[in-house]
Amino acid sequence: MILTIAFTQFVFASLGMLALRVLLKAGGYAANVEDMFPRFPVWLSHNGFLLFLVPLLWSAFASLCVHKDSGLLGESTARVTGVAGIVGIFAVCFYAAWLLI
Repeated sequence: MILTIAFTQFVFASLGMLALRVLLKAGGYAANVEDMFPRFPVWLSHNGFLLFLVPLLWSAFASLCVHKDSGLLGESTARVTGVAGIVGIFAVCFYAAWLLI
């Protein structure tokens, strides 16, 4: 289950960045007209690699939770935070795309 959640986070980050760049290019984005576009989508298109840290960091956290298996740091905590990471990645990409529409 942990690998599935991490893979889903990676896929959402990849597809979100792809969709964002497609929307920017379709809108006529170029380096000389950067000021005509909202700052957040432009920043995210340049620094979108930071979204790929979420699956990496979450995988390390989930591995710790599975091996620790105590009350607070159990596998259910890892699953909940993983799904929250998926929702967070989707929300960030959707908001950036919404600003471009």
